[in-house]
Amino acid sequence: MKKISKTAIALAIALNLLSAAAAEELVIVTANDNVEELVLEDVARIFLGKVTRYPSGEQVVPLDLDPADPSYAEFARKVLNKTPAQLKAYWAKRIFTGKGKPPRSIANSEELRSLVSSDKRYLSYLDRNNVDHTVRWVIVLKP
Repeated sequence: MKKISKTAIALAIALNLLSAAAAEELVIVTANDNVEELVLEDVARIFLGKVTRYPSGEQVVPLDLDPADPSYAEFARKVLNKTPAQLKAYWAKRIFTGKGKPPRSIANSEELRSLVSSDKRYLSYLDRNNVDHTVRWVIVLKP
């Protein structure tokens, strides 16, 4: 019995380590060099439609990845403290009450990076492996 429980514990630990290794390291990115340092609370308020400006007063336009992208769920969990289903329900309620609409959804990382680099108002997130010199890192989210 003890041998089985030790094996089960070892397996659980290994699976936990594998899932942590598989988790993506996300980076909050913008093309705006004038954006002061943001904190996660600022980013969450922007992506939840509660504010439309950076703390400095400049306009901000958040862009999301497609909900099917794994980075979308990771961002929702780490920054917004919501599951994709909770986020969908949140936006359904906001739309129904006329309090806002969700960020524009972009099909893939390459298109998103291109858009973010093209306009200083855009703010988004990318897997660290999809970031290049055309965008500026604002916050790194560890797995």
